[in-house]
Amino acid sequence: FFPGFTMRPSRDDGGGAPSPSPGSGYDIFIRNLLEDTRAGTLAQFFKDHVGDAGRVIRPPRLALARGFAWITFDTLAAVREALKLSGSYYSGRLIYVHAANNVSGADETFADLHLPALCEETVTALVVPDPNGVYVDGTFGRGGHTRAILKALSPKGRLHAFDMDPEAIKVGKKLMEEDARFTVHHAPFSSMIKVLKSVGVEAGSVAGVLLDVGISSPQFNDKSRGFRPEADGPLDLRFDTSKGMPASEFLSVVPHAELVRIIDEYGEESGGGAASRRIVDAICLARTRGDLPTRTKEFAELVARAKGKESSGQQMHPAKMTFQALRIYLNDEFGEMRRGMKAAFELVGEGGRIALITWKFSERKIVDEIFNMFEAVRSDEPLLEWYRRQPNAEKSLPKGPSLENDEVIRPSERELKMNSRSRQGLLHVLRKVNHPRLADLETRAYAMPEWADVVAPQPQTSAVPVVAAATENGGEKKRKRHEEQKDEKKEKKEKKE
Repeated sequence: FFPGFTMRPSRDDGGGAPSPSPGSGYDIFIRNLLEDTRAGTLAQFFKDHVGDAGRVIRPPRLALARGFAWITFDTLAAVREALKLSGSYYSGRLIYVHAANNVSGADETFADLHLPALCEETVTALVVPDPNGVYVDGTFGRGGHTRAILKALSPKGRLHAFDMDPEAIKVGKKLMEEDARFTVHHAPFSSMIKVLKSVGVEAGSVAGVLLDVGISSPQFNDKSRGFRPEADGPLDLRFDTSKGMPASEFLSVVPHAELVRIIDEYGEESGGGAASRRIVDAICLARTRGDLPTRTKEFAELVARAKGKESSGQQMHPAKMTFQALRIYLNDEFGEMRRGMKAAFELVGEGGRIALITWKFSERKIVDEIFNMFEAVRSDEPLLEWYRRQPNAEKSLPKGPSLENDEVIRPSERELKMNSRSRQGLLHVLRKVNHPRLADLETRAYAMPEWADVVAPQPQTSAVPVVAAATENGGEKKRKRHEEQKDEKKEKKEKKE
């Protein structure tokens, strides 16, 4: 297929690609391939798509035990075209295409290698049921899920994305130029109803909404944003650097008690609040001395000294949870998540789907909280069975917009081999239906006089006295039998005498 080249088997040792020498080309990295993928067929697939933008200049290097391959092009323009195939189907499987390391060094356009978590499962649950619909990606990031959704949409489908990060918006605007079905909005996803209405998308007309909550990998890896305690950079921690107050300024003015509450509540520190208080004590002491750190590494060292030796057994930076707490608070992540879920519920029509990818227990609690508000009554609900047996109950409950949920989806073993960061992710899929809400059933049931009998303490049954009586009767019988045996022995003795 490639005259003058000889294929050599590549090592599947978890390392990088068998890279070409500097100046010999630009690599793409492909993942999620089938084990029977053939090098020549794969190269032709990309060659047909790239067209005149460039040439494949060496045979693909395969590591199919892990679903990986690398292809080298002669131009960066060819790489740009090849990356558009990320999220396409090849041999019946969704594949992901990324710029390899030697490309990242040659062009900052490809600096971020972001592998979207649970991507295939999200597309299958959210988009496949209606590829002609209008969709929302509330957390664009660097467009990993967005590109996969676009690949699954028909020419009639439309996709709107939201993000607060200016760097994400730059990437989104480039994608808008490439695909007319896509629009990116520099706004919080909680504003999706208002923003979409301004462009002609009415509430109730959307087929699905995706929210991948938390922080994206590119944001986390950007030293200038201050999200990582291990990396040196300005202590900022804002998603939108054009608004609000950076963490370094916030720490200089926040009251002691309020900061203790923030770190304790959002940082999930162990120790019953003692760890949070000691961290804040150290911050306030530094503030008093006038040497409160404004850089991430220095601040992380201050937090680590305040905490002392780690006793939880977790292998992570001692300041990680403090950074998390400040980030959640400064960006109002939990409030935004609650508002966004409610907006998504209003935005999707009947049969529409809301997909949420969560990473922490606190985020999953919010999913449960909002779901419980709109949860539909299940046919096997115990309270419904009781309610229907009551003579004064209404024959039918009023129907209305409500939610049903599917089983939570976890990353597959195959994905974990390729993207270990996805290990903590869970995919929640909620479906909007027109059924009675469980909350409405509870309101009606609890107001019925008969419910007072259900929740009242029950009188002691006769089972215990019966058992006691039975025990007493049994003891009495044994005593009488013993007395009878004594009398029998006495009579026998007297007869002998």
